[in-house]
Amino acid sequence: MDINSLLSPQDSPRQSPGPSQIPPKRHRKSKSSKATQPTDLALANPTPTSTDFIHNATLQAQPIIPSPPMIHPASALRSAATNISSTVDSSRSNRQPSTPGMDTLADLASMQHHQQATRANAGGLRSTDIYESHSSTNPALPTLQGVSGALSGRSPLDTAMADRNPQASPPRTYSTASLSNADRQTVAQLVAFLSSNQFAYESHVELIRLLHLGFRAHIYPTSPSAAKGDPHTYELLPDLQSAREAMDARFALGEDLWVDLIEDQRLLATTPDECVTVMESCQKAVKEEAGSTKLWFLYAEWILSLYKAANPQDQRIETLTVGFDENKHWSDEDKAIIREVWSWQHIMDVLAQGTQATKWRIDDSHLLWSIYTELLLQDLSHSPSPDAISSMEAHFIDRLNVPHSAWDETFQTFSNFISQYRNSAYENIMTTVNQQCRPVKEAYEAREMMELNVKRAQESSDKAAEWQTFSEYIEWELAQSRKKGAFVFELVDALYQRATLRFPTNTELWEGYIMFLNNEHVTYSRPDIPLLSVLDQSTRHCPWSGTLWSQYLLAAELQNMLFTDIDQIKHKATSTGLLDAGGLEEILQVYVAWCSFLRRRAFQQESTDEELDVAEVGIRSAIEDMHRLGEAKYGKEYQGDPEYRLERVYIKYLTQSRNWRAARESWKRLISKHGDSHEFWLRYYLWEMSTWGTEDANNTPVSPRPSEATKALRTGLRKAKLDWPERLLQALQTHCEDHENAEELRSALVQIWKTSRIVKKRRETEAIEAYKVAQAQALQQTHSLKPEPSEDSTLGFPSAKRKREASKEDGDEEMAAKRTRAGEESQDDKEIATETTSNFKRDRENATIITKNLPRDVKETKIRQYFRDVRPPSLNESLACLHLCSAGPSTV
Repeated sequence: MDINSLLSPQDSPRQSPGPSQIPPKRHRKSKSSKATQPTDLALANPTPTSTDFIHNATLQAQPIIPSPPMIHPASALRSAATNISSTVDSSRSNRQPSTPGMDTLADLASMQHHQQATRANAGGLRSTDIYESHSSTNPALPTLQGVSGALSGRSPLDTAMADRNPQASPPRTYSTASLSNADRQTVAQLVAFLSSNQFAYESHVELIRLLHLGFRAHIYPTSPSAAKGDPHTYELLPDLQSAREAMDARFALGEDLWVDLIEDQRLLATTPDECVTVMESCQKAVKEEAGSTKLWFLYAEWILSLYKAANPQDQRIETLTVGFDENKHWSDEDKAIIREVWSWQHIMDVLAQGTQATKWRIDDSHLLWSIYTELLLQDLSHSPSPDAISSMEAHFIDRLNVPHSAWDETFQTFSNFISQYRNSAYENIMTTVNQQCRPVKEAYEAREMMELNVKRAQESSDKAAEWQTFSEYIEWELAQSRKKGAFVFELVDALYQRATLRFPTNTELWEGYIMFLNNEHVTYSRPDIPLLSVLDQSTRHCPWSGTLWSQYLLAAELQNMLFTDIDQIKHKATSTGLLDAGGLEEILQVYVAWCSFLRRRAFQQESTDEELDVAEVGIRSAIEDMHRLGEAKYGKEYQGDPEYRLERVYIKYLTQSRNWRAARESWKRLISKHGDSHEFWLRYYLWEMSTWGTEDANNTPVSPRPSEATKALRTGLRKAKLDWPERLLQALQTHCEDHENAEELRSALVQIWKTSRIVKKRRETEAIEAYKVAQAQALQQTHSLKPEPSEDSTLGFPSAKRKREASKEDGDEEMAAKRTRAGEESQDDKEIATETTSNFKRDRENATIITKNLPRDVKETKIRQYFRDVRPPSLNESLACLHLCSAGPSTV
């Protein structure tokens, strides 16, 4: 967005609709175009082709989250400023960025969509080069960056990170007095690393952090005598801007990085056009980081600063407590432009949007609401009409019905308002409102302690404690009773927003948030859930999560989005380094969701043969691509998906097409890799039974008995390494008894008898081997538990060595005789048993001593002397129960 579109909207191009609003016209894909168009052209040729450029321009023109350029030209600013004659409507300043070039490219991409390759039509399936080659970037991203760079100007840093052949760029030397030598070396290392690892999230964050620290140190030197620096003279400023652009092209920046970016841009803004750039960054930030009070507050503070600079005589903002730190000197011409773009109504609209977006944040929603309310009261004081007073009263009551930490302050402000404008009905109004809002106060009191715990964890900068506190808080909210009215959807939703702002890359948190919204929609039929926008945010923050992308594709399908829009989502998923960051399982989830969508779309009532062909080509291409990716990552030993999910989708597609023969061949091709799994054979058998009795597409006569199903079970039982043959034995007998003739039943019973004998011998052999392994492990564990000789043992028993020494010193003949009669085992065995026992825990089971063959004339005092070092509480009682007259084993 440039300043011209704000000043002269009648001459500016129309806003490009988002993919969920007015998508481009759907184009049918003909069979001839599929057969003649080349596939994977962008991957085979490192130089971007016209098709690549148009496809990437479509991404730029129709993003899910708009990504405006960071720097805007201002060449036409002065000529446009001379035509200022009227106040610009506030809605124009909120218009999304759009340029004639982008609209034209989007139209070209829409017209040429039917000319794309078959694989691109089926979802832009990519080859292994995208995921395995670190020296070659995805073709979409560099082209996108190229378009953005043409608009905003790019530095060598972003070129180094986005070029297709980054090794060709010579290493740079980063020189600035604002960073230490170690930090400059770290910057160079990070740039070199990111040139070949463009989806390393933490490296992007660390690079931006270091460059930002240098920028701040350049402006605000640590030396007290040093003067404040000019932000425009920071040597690494282009590198900082490019690092942010490079990360924004791949990931969401997150709340903290957005705050730094906006504050830096405010310091750099010296022209109205650069002020527009700051405003666009604010708009994108509050959309990408939904519910961020911090970002909305920055946005409001910025536009209020501009309004105050251009309207110094306006008394409505003199009483505001917002800090205006903009010491900029604007010319009269600049002030006129600022007054035209940032009007009072525009500021009130932005504050109203921010207040609504942060309404349910218990902790700090009052910050923005207080500013907005103060300005509303200023307007009301100038024109206190009855309608305006009633509207303001409703504004207060609506706020008082929302739990928030500053409820008492809000109530006091409402009291002042009523005493000034409705003083005659003051007592009735305040009493009524106080009674109505009692449940609201109770709701906050129930959450006050948890809010305090969250605040303490944040102030201590303990991320682990903060995560634990948020997790417990969310679990507590989800457990609240709906029947009693304790559960409030808006509060839980706002809590999830707060947690995702603090932990933006936690995949588990985002997945839980998405499933919470799904549950509200499915179980409780809540219609006003912005599921698509939340999914878009989640995939921007965690683009490596296949689960989030698959949920995004499913939600887009349920929202009846056009095929071209869903195709764009899938293309984004496979163009964000999904394999590098998440692995094969994540990208497999995306392919499964995509292929399932293609299959369902192909068999809708209004579907055509074209859509059937697109589904088949897309599913088969996904299977081939996953096989290539797996072999490229794991080599020839790659055995494919253990659950063969894509193959099952393809079999389902063939089944719905009534092509039994092709589907059966697909099952047979899976035998070589999955034939040892009983679950595979049961699935195969159930599929055969589901197709039996139904004619195929060629009207082949139906077989009188399910011979193919019988053959599947009998083939599976012939597998020597079948993991659980008993399941198939039972299934085969039941199947033949229910469906087969007598001859086939007898043959099956013979096979079951033979197989059962083989299985019995196999189980016996496995049991013997398992016993031997367990014995070896027990013996090894016994030897590993043998401790070194020590003076004291774990339970307080003297070691064998000490007992032998004590026996020699005492010269007790009776004790020596007892030792001789007590043990028939070797001395070594007794040592092992005694020392092993000393390592066990002190409990009743392991602290029991077994004595054998005690002489009848042994006195109790002698036994007490032997166990004199053992003083468990129950020893006396145990000795009292000792039967000295028994010649058999005795237990103490």
